[in-house]
Amino acid sequence: MDQNKLVRAFEKNRAERIPKHQGTQDIRLRTLSDVGPRHGVGKVLQVTPGTLLSDMRNPRPMQTHDMKAKGLVYAGMKHRAVLNAYRELRIKLLDQSETQNLSVMISSADTADNGITTALNLAICFSLEVHSSALLIDCNPYRNNLPQLVTAPLTLGITDFLMTAGVGLDEIIYPSGIERVNVIPAGNSPSAAVELFSSHAMQDLIYELKNRYRDRVIVINAPPVLASSEARVLARYCDQCLLTVPYGQSDMATIEDAITALGSTNLSGLVYRQ
Repeated sequence: MDQNKLVRAFEKNRAERIPKHQGTQDIRLRTLSDVGPRHGVGKVLQVTPGTLLSDMRNPRPMQTHDMKAKGLVYAGMKHRAVLNAYRELRIKLLDQSETQNLSVMISSADTADNGITTALNLAICFSLEVHSSALLIDCNPYRNNLPQLVTAPLTLGITDFLMTAGVGLDEIIYPSGIERVNVIPAGNSPSAAVELFSSHAMQDLIYELKNRYRDRVIVINAPPVLASSEARVLARYCDQCLLTVPYGQSDMATIEDAITALGSTNLSGLVYRQ
C-alpha cells in the first residue's frame, strides 16, 4: 500500500478544513421559535446538565462469557493485544480532543462492512475509565445487528424519535448490559434517514445527549461512507471521525475514495480491522 498517497489524501483533507466557529464544534441548542418548522415533527429539548453516572441503569448485566462470544472487549480479557489496541485508540482520540466530553463517528471504507461491533468496543473502552460513560448511537438503519450485542430488548430508535412527536428521549436510550454504556438503536424508518439526520432536531439531539452527562463520550456508528450519504451528514455533529478498513482487503484507491467522499473536517485517521 502506498503510504505516501495516503498521507497526501489526509493532508488534502486537512487543508480544506473550515474554521472551528463554522463547524460542528459550535453546536447550539435551538428552539422552534429560533429555526421555524423542522423536518418531521419539531421537538424542543431541554438540556439536563449534571446528571450523575450513578443514575445510569444496568438491570441486565452481561456476563463475561457472553461478551467474549460476541467479540466484545472487557477488563481482564486474555487477548490483551485487542484491548490494548482499543485503549491506544482511546488515548489518541482524547489527546486530539479539547474536552473529555467528545463525540466520535465511525464509518467504513468497505461498502459491505457493518462496524457496529467496532463502535461498541470503542464505547466500552471509554467506559472502562471509572469516571466516564459512553453512549453508542447506531445510525446505520440498513443493518440490524445491535440487538444481538446487548441484553436489553430494543424497539424504538433514533429515527423513530426524530419522526414521531409522541416518542420521548428516554424511550430510545437503553442499557447495554455493560456498565456505564448505553445505546440508541437506529429505529424503524430507514428510508428517511438522510433527511432526518440532516435536520435541526438531530443537531439539538446530539447537543442534549452530550450535555446530559458531564463525562460522556458519544460514539456514532454510521453506514459505510461509499454506500450512502449518512456518514457525510453525521460527520457534521462529531468532534472526530474514524474510517475502518478491513486489513488486507481494501486497496489504496478505495481508501482514497472514502476519504474524499467523507470530506470531513474532523477526520482523525484509519482503523485497520482483522
